[in-house]
Amino acid sequence: MLTDQTRYRLTGLVFLVAVAAIVLPMLFDGDGVEPMQLDPMVPADFEVERDVAPPPDMTPVVAARDALNSAVDEDGYATDTGTRFGDAVLLEDDGDVDADLRWAVQVASFSQQENADRLIERLQGDGYAAFVSHVKQNGEPAARVAVGPVIERDSAVRLKTELDRRYEFDARVVRFSP
Repeated sequence: MLTDQTRYRLTGLVFLVAVAAIVLPMLFDGDGVEPMQLDPMVPADFEVERDVAPPPDMTPVVAARDALNSAVDEDGYATDTGTRFGDAVLLEDDGDVDADLRWAVQVASFSQQENADRLIERLQGDGYAAFVSHVKQNGEPAARVAVGPVIERDSAVRLKTELDRRYEFDARVVRFSP
């Protein structure tokens, strides 16, 4: 049976033999590999044609930019709906039964974003598809928390009833436009 001291000596011997097998050939190798010689680069013998096409007509782009500028205020809110550009638009339910219409249930509106974030976390934690839509109300920003969207108005009404009962909200069904 081998003692610890003998095992350490054998391990050291194997290590030294491995190092010698790597280092000794490098010492006695001579000049080594010949360096590779590369030919100098020759400039390409072609010419680039100048683009002589007229510049594109920017009139439609400028018109679209101006239309967007007139549709959005300096804070990034749409002037027609008051909703921040890029957020879902929540509109009053006017009884329109358009086939492309979607619905949501607005559960609250906050002047402080932190309050909206807490409510969204709570609703999402309970499995609801909650989101926030920022809007200007009387010139002041507000965060509206809603659940949805749903495709049918009847489903939105059932969801409103469920949310009112579960959380004691006074929610309302609204039209949803992405």
